[in-house]
Amino acid sequence: MQTQLPGMLSETLNFVRQVELNRTIEGVYPVSKLVRLSETLASDEGLVTVKLEFGDCVGFACLKGKVSATLVAECQRCLDPVETAVSGEFKFALIHSEEEMELLPEELEPYLVEGEEQSVIDLVEDELLLSLPMVSVHEKACSDFMSKQNKAAQAAIQADRDAEREASNPFAALKSMQGQSKKGDKFN
Repeated sequence: MQTQLPGMLSETLNFVRQVELNRTIEGVYPVSKLVRLSETLASDEGLVTVKLEFGDCVGFACLKGKVSATLVAECQRCLDPVETAVSGEFKFALIHSEEEMELLPEELEPYLVEGEEQSVIDLVEDELLLSLPMVSVHEKACSDFMSKQNKAAQAAIQADRDAEREASNPFAALKSMQGQSKKGDKFN
């Protein structure tokens, strides 16, 4: 097995040749090179870490990979930048025709190989786009307004819990009546 040292990855590779060499490739891409991904972010700064393992899986040429990055998205509450850790894993069977798809086991996704070179950068970008959270937000209250809203919501929740607790005790009403009758007795 050959391993390429981490560094800047090539944008394209001959996947079939990499399988023949049973190669593992690790490296990085700048986020700014991933145009479609960059359009969804607040900043295109940072690096994407990639690990690709080419080999054989259950009788098929296979590509297993991992991608990860810390991306700067826009918080959907305060609209300020928020760092979001994103990662994804994939396992593709490299196929040459659509007929081969039907032969694949469930654990392998099909990747149709067309031409000599395949785009690594597109593959990585697709995986990161699929791994993005639906909504990016700061973990804690991200503004004074949100902090006040959070405190008000917490107080309302606590009031609801207290009322629920009191209502769930069927003898609470009797106890309050008993307390009132004792007070009334003192005035008679």
